[in-house]
This record gives sequence, structure tokens and C-alpha cells, in this order.
Amino acid sequence: MHLRDWQKSAALLALSFAVAIGLSEVLLRLFWDPGSYQPVIRADPVYGWTLAAGTHLHSVDTDRHLRYDIQVNSLGMRDPERSPAKPAGVKRVLLLGDSMVFGTGVEVGHRCGDVLADRLGPGVEVLNAACGGWGTDQEFLYLCREGFAFQPDVVILALCLSNDVANNLLAHELYGTAPKPRFVLQGSTLVYEPPAPRTAAQTGTHRLHFLKRSRLLHFVGRHVRLLHRRRNVAPKTEVPYYDEDLKSGQSHWAVFEKEYPPAFAGAFAVTEALIAATRDSCASHAVPLVLFAFPQKFEVDPEARAAELAHYGYEASWFDLGAPYEKLAQLARRLDILYLYPHDEFAAANALGPLFFARDGHPDAAGHALAAATLEEPVRRALETTASHTALR
Repeated sequence: MHLRDWQKSAALLALSFAVAIGLSEVLLRLFWDPGSYQPVIRADPVYGWTLAAGTHLHSVDTDRHLRYDIQVNSLGMRDPERSPAKPAGVKRVLLLGDSMVFGTGVEVGHRCGDVLADRLGPGVEVLNAACGGWGTDQEFLYLCREGFAFQPDVVILALCLSNDVANNLLAHELYGTAPKPRFVLQGSTLVYEPPAPRTAAQTGTHRLHFLKRSRLLHFVGRHVRLLHRRRNVAPKTEVPYYDEDLKSGQSHWAVFEKEYPPAFAGAFAVTEALIAATRDSCASHAVPLVLFAFPQKFEVDPEARAAELAHYGYEASWFDLGAPYEKLAQLARRLDILYLYPHDEFAAANALGPLFFARDGHPDAAGHALAAATLEEPVRRALETTASHTALR
């Protein structure tokens, strides 16, 4: 059967279109570097996810007004390139945490770990091993599996308490679906539960994954967004809050409830056990542990707190913002851990000028600088303690 003329024309048009798309894709791959094309997060069978070594991303979040570079070194840290082995005559501080100390929205050089290294002076390296979305469980696993290999002289475990207990409760990412490991308590023993296997969609092996890797679609999408922003569209005024579920504990307000449901009370107990296990692991390596609770925006900014409560329809009387930190202080005293929660310093400084981004809860460069100033003297004393113990051995 012979093709009709319109069928021939349609086939020729489709072929021409396919060739044009293919040629455009090839040319863009040869001559255009999108910068933000490369993913910096990879799935991990132990941690759930981690930073991908040797990757780079120019991150842009238009809703939250965040724009910054992420460069991951060969050790899988958002840091300058480091030697795995500690150089002779150098002291090392290992910083563990989530996006607060990772530095969401803040350029390298201005994060708390970077500023702390500058304040401590030559001869001290601060290795920032933080990863966005991690809980205390993932940070503990990282310390035991990889962190001690860097021969730290001090370990700082930075807590984002409003997220960490909820993270430790869940077998998946808070506000997401990516599977993660968790620990449960059997008696007084922590029992590790590995991440669940990822689905095809989560691993990127589904049929349309190639579309995410298309340089042409990336190019078109970026320029469409640029044109949209240039059309004098009125900016959004409401802060982009996360969707929360306070009843299930998937909320950064859950840890401040005056009474915990049984599952969340269990998660808090797991968090305390993980801190104790971190202390024990550090002690076995003769490394001091510093526990640093990073103050949250709604804890120190009354206006931000009132706006957030109103958005979610929560009543202030439901919560006690100081109670979980007092529990941490009691735990630190029992375990003889140096514990810092600079709430008053952050509240006083925030009253004079913002320490957090206007449309996001992460600290800005000023917030990171204050965190570093809070940590400087305690970390300096801990380094001196390590040096004294080394001299005695």
C-alpha cells in the first residue's frame, strides 16, 4: 500500500523535527554548561542519601529567594578539597549536621564551619560533613563508618532539634519520600534498620528519566522561567511553608508539644540514645564531643513564630519551646558532654538585625557567623584537651 502525500509530508516533518531536536541536544552538550544541571545528591544504601563526590550545582530557589553554589569535593563534603589523611601538625574538627550547618542559601566561606576555621586560625581544619535532611541516626552512622577515618581531634554534633527527632522517628525523608535508615530501641539497645529499597521512580531508572538529563529541556525550561520573571509578575508575599502533619509527628513543631504521643516519645528516647552512642564512640577514640543545638528562626523571632502559628492554625499554648532543650541539657550533664544552645545570644542579635533568610528558616551569613562565635572558645578548649591527652600518651 502506498503512502498518501499527506502521510509522506507528516513523516518527513516528524523526521525533521527529531533531527532538529537531536542536533540541538548535541550542540548544547558541546557548547553550553548549565551549571545547575548536575545533581549533587545520590542515593546511598546505608545513609539513604548523601552528597555525590566531585559534583557541582548552582542552586536557585525562587520561592525562598535562595541562590548559591554547591561544590562537593572528592570526600563527599561541601568543602574545599581535603586530604583524607590528616596533615602533620594540623588539628581537625569534624562538624556533623543537616542543612543548617551544610549552609543552605549561604556560600562557602560564610558558613559556621568556615568562619569557625578562620577564628581558630592556621593549623586547624574544620571538615563540614553535614548533609541536608539528615537526622541524628544518619550522622551517627557517618561518624562511625567514615568520620573517624579523618582523625578528628574534636567532633561537633549540631542538632536541629525541630527536625531531628521527627527525622529519627521516620523511615523516610521528612517532607519527602526518600527512604532512610533508622534505629529503634529494644530495651536499652539501639537496633539498626536499613533504608527500604528505592522504587524505580526514586532511583531514576523509570522510562522518562532521560528527560531529566536532557540539556535541551533544561535550556528551554530555564529560559521560559527567565521570561516569566521578566513579565513584571507580582512576587509572592507569603512565606512558603512546608506541609505538616502534627498528629503523626511529621512537623517541626512536634518536638515542642507539651505531651508527646507514644511514637514520638519513643523517637525522643532514640535521639537521646543516639547522642549517648555518639559520646561513647568519641570516647573510644579519645575525641571530645561538643553538642551544639542550632537555634531556630521561630524560636528567637517572635514575629516569625506568630506568623507560622497562624499559618498552621496552631495555638501557642500547645507548645513549650524550652522543654526539649532542657531535656538535652539534663542528658548532657548525665553524659558529661559539653552542650551549647545559644538561644539568648541569637534572640538578642536577631532583634538588631536578621539572622535568618526572610522567606526561609535557614540562617543567613550573619546567623552562621554568630554560631561560629559561640563555638570558638569551647572548641578551642576541647582542642587543648586533646593536645594534653596526646602529650601524655
